[in-house]
Amino acid sequence: MKKIMIPVMAALMSALCACDASMLDIKNENTISTGNFWQSESDIESGLVAVYGMFYRQGTWTRNMYTQMNGMADDGVSYAGWTELNEYTKFIFTDYNFSETNAKMWREHWTAVYRANQVLDHIDAIPFSDEKHRDDLKGQALWLRSLYYYYITMLWDNVPLILHTSSASDKPETKTADEVMSQIETDLETAFGLLPLTRDENNTGRPTKGAAYGLLAKVYAQHHKWEDAARCLEWIIEGEGKALYDLEPDWQDNFSNKTENNRESLYEIHFSLAHYVGFDQTDNAFDPNAQLGTQIEQNQAPSGIGWNNIEARRWLVDYYKREKTRSGGYDMRLYYTLWYDGASTDFPGLDHNIYDKPWDNTWGSRCFIKKYSTDARPLYYWNDNNFRLIRLADMLLLYAEVLNEQNGSPTSKAIEYVNRVRNRVDLPDIQDSEYYDGALITTNKEAFREHIKIERGLELALECVRWPDLKRWGIDDNETLNEIAGRDDDFNNFVIGKHIRMPIPQSDCDNNPNLKQNPNY
Repeated sequence: MKKIMIPVMAALMSALCACDASMLDIKNENTISTGNFWQSESDIESGLVAVYGMFYRQGTWTRNMYTQMNGMADDGVSYAGWTELNEYTKFIFTDYNFSETNAKMWREHWTAVYRANQVLDHIDAIPFSDEKHRDDLKGQALWLRSLYYYYITMLWDNVPLILHTSSASDKPETKTADEVMSQIETDLETAFGLLPLTRDENNTGRPTKGAAYGLLAKVYAQHHKWEDAARCLEWIIEGEGKALYDLEPDWQDNFSNKTENNRESLYEIHFSLAHYVGFDQTDNAFDPNAQLGTQIEQNQAPSGIGWNNIEARRWLVDYYKREKTRSGGYDMRLYYTLWYDGASTDFPGLDHNIYDKPWDNTWGSRCFIKKYSTDARPLYYWNDNNFRLIRLADMLLLYAEVLNEQNGSPTSKAIEYVNRVRNRVDLPDIQDSEYYDGALITTNKEAFREHIKIERGLELALECVRWPDLKRWGIDDNETLNEIAGRDDDFNNFVIGKHIRMPIPQSDCDNNPNLKQNPNY
């Protein structure tokens, strides 16, 4: 039999080789592929869930975003034992293909865009029983793609603009950050019209109209399109969103896993410990039981407790303590934002142990991040604390900034919104401050702009918004650079015209002749 089969197989192979090569492309009905998957409404739902699944990757919101976004800003610093990891936050980009930061973050952000594009490419060709459901899913996909493009531009600036499902042979061209942001604006305007006003409690992890306008306001402001940003913020704060959003009376409730999805949140990235699994489960994209937690707490805890990949700059302590509250104490945001030496004196009678450990005097003047800490003792690799991606306090301060830029001076409304944020933590109206020159701040455009930088720095410290803020305000002259370096000496490494963006992974530039490395790299 063997002697007979050999020539038969040889003849068969010869015949196959003589045939049209396309005959070899046989669809395997036993596996899922792009050719046979996108058939039903439930397939679109599953494809969309895969986009959400990119939140739970180490290069996105599980871990590395917090290190890089806070580390490059002037409120964070990395002393990580992994040298390249901390150097990447210090504008020392030696290896453009550094796997843990640049390559991983780049790859996983683009994977999210690719998955969103698949949904958008197939959704209109599939029959839906409810057109409103189709619109909602399309709006979600547009919002998610816009979110990832926003952070891609915040990190790398000049990147391809890919709006359809790509293939390995594609060689997309580099677009400017302005071109990419214009597309984000178009997509989010569309998403706003498609998304619902509210969600039921089973769908709070999906964006709403408020999330669309919240993200869009950030993009317009980043693009210095003040009128458009004001329109979105007006809707959130004074229009239809007014009945939906409000400041939480207790500021610390914005960072607790016990008070999630409160009235201050426009969008939260949801984390869960439902799958209490091993360390590397997030590396398996096809595991239905993959970890859905965040490593933010482990990432920012001191050495000996956590990884200590990111911590806070000391100037935050000094700035919080510049002025007392109306009750005569220190700003409680300091207590709930940082662990630092001297806290027991500043806030007597409160708990000052770091994860049940007393302050180690060897830490000296270092400051560790308390935001998003939980009651976990000892720390597990993950926690289930939702990350508040967009919250109303951010919108109020951004609206104040936008109104000042739009009108050429601080309007009464702009001053009101700054005071609303200050009063929540018992600080006096800015015009009544005993430290700041309220008379100047409330009448002068430049003085108000400079003060907004302080208010945003204290209210939103270490929430991954400071780096976009610095980009929006500009680091394009030596006077500004020296002022920032006075708070954060990492900026002594900063080169104007270069380090406002990260290098694109060199391997991608080498593989795609149309992808240009960022200027001066």
